[in-house]
Amino acid sequence: MVEQATQLPLLEQVDVGYAGVHWDVNSGGEAEAFRTAMRRIVGGVTIITTLHDREPWGMTVSAFTPVCIDPPTLLVCVNSRTTTASDISRGGRFAVNLLSQAQLYLSQLCSRAGEDKFIGDYVVPPSGLPERVMTPVLRDSIVTFDCRATDILSVGSHLVVISVIAAILAPQSLPPLLYGEGRYLHGVAIGEAATREIRS
Repeated sequence: MVEQATQLPLLEQVDVGYAGVHWDVNSGGEAEAFRTAMRRIVGGVTIITTLHDREPWGMTVSAFTPVCIDPPTLLVCVNSRTTTASDISRGGRFAVNLLSQAQLYLSQLCSRAGEDKFIGDYVVPPSGLPERVMTPVLRDSIVTFDCRATDILSVGSHLVVISVIAAILAPQSLPPLLYGEGRYLHGVAIGEAATREIRS
């Protein structure tokens, strides 16, 4: 006998027929419309760390995605005019740090255009890292990927960096820092939200 899958409560559905729908964005492929649309994506916040003048340097980025598991590979996009892009192009080594809610200030610090982003006070000292890890690891990150660039492509204003993962470090689970609609967010599991609604 096949057990029925547990169904989530359905949201109220309104059939508008699409005849009189008001679109917040109704555009071709213009850059500003694309920027507005992309703000609706909610995702984890990421800081790319490199060594700049032999010191840890960080930059907050939004374009990060896994590519494949075999071999473990990921992709990041960085503005080609940034210090981080220069560091990656020169040395090919960097780390991707997925941030926890405890690192909101650090995300803001590393997203300020035109300012120094030395982050030595926020990294795990080399003595606390395995020998195989070659790049700065941020304290309190939910996971850090130590990466080696294999392909760097120039696309418009950015470098698309495809990298193999040399090492992975993750502490005990921490709540992730999320970003979407131009603000920082925190997530609540759907089951938890339903339970809270029933209790209230």
